[in-house]
Amino acid sequence: MSFDPNLPPPPSHLPNHQWSYRVPSPPRVIVPPPQTNGAGFPDVHVGNGGHADFESNGFANSEFLKTVTYAYGDIASVDSMLNWRYEERRMAQKILPFLYLGPLSISRDVDFLKREQITMIMAVRNTEAARANLLHSKAALSLGIESCTIDVAGNQELIAAFPRAIAAINTHLSNTYEEQQQRNAELWSQGEPPQTSLPGRVLVFCETGNERSATVVAAYIMAMFCMDLIPAIQLIQAQRFCVSFDDSLRFLLQSYEAILRAKRDVAKSRADSIAFTGSNHTRNQQQLSLDAATEGRAGVSFKRTLDESYEDDMEMDAADNVRDDERFERRDEFAPFLDQ
Repeated sequence: MSFDPNLPPPPSHLPNHQWSYRVPSPPRVIVPPPQTNGAGFPDVHVGNGGHADFESNGFANSEFLKTVTYAYGDIASVDSMLNWRYEERRMAQKILPFLYLGPLSISRDVDFLKREQITMIMAVRNTEAARANLLHSKAALSLGIESCTIDVAGNQELIAAFPRAIAAINTHLSNTYEEQQQRNAELWSQGEPPQTSLPGRVLVFCETGNERSATVVAAYIMAMFCMDLIPAIQLIQAQRFCVSFDDSLRFLLQSYEAILRAKRDVAKSRADSIAFTGSNHTRNQQQLSLDAATEGRAGVSFKRTLDESYEDDMEMDAADNVRDDERFERRDEFAPFLDQ
């Protein structure tokens, strides 16, 4: 076979698989529509009480939310997905009985703040907006409502701000509960009946109420109720249908889910270790005493000899080599190119 000298020579190898020239990316996080119940409504709900079983948010008491939100009873959501109206994107929706999500405009609505008895507003804003003193609510200031800001340079910084936002919400709920208990104790000491008042209510907002603030609310639900990523997003969408969790925010929450799972595993392992140590402490002490007595009577030592140490080292090296060989097995089946 002759080749034209003016043409480039044929390649000496061919790709073994179909190649993609785009930037590698992780698989997308698909959030399916929630399942429906017998009445045809989305079957999305959150369990009773809290499950903050680690120290990341400053509260290790699993009964924390159940205590400070006692007046609400069982924490359950009311699905409004099927009755959603486009105009409701300018309003705030009640995601939990004590947690609202909405846009910037609703934080300046005096009637809404009074009607819903909001006790704290939390603005999730960009650092540039913070420098310009944007997302500021004069209505909340005039009503004496506590304000909190979570400033981030970009969405990627949200994962570092999640513990701070969760701690701020829980601290406010705790302080509100303590103030009510102290006020009722004073009334009781004066012979007056205690007042019945609702626990704290927090409004979380950003410019649109659909991205940064929604991500913070999702992180709060995941941390305090041990919910996975997809059910947490479905719960928020069932209340505020216009939220927008793009791929970057979903990957961010997916990483936070792994962090929460690791922290819970560490806390569980630590608790199991403490329980195991406590139950076996006496048994170990008795066994050590028995071994020492046996060694003294027999006149022999249980220490390893030098030859035994060398044998153990050789066995460990052999095991490492076996594990290292496994990395190269069956690599010929996945050759990226084939020779011509």
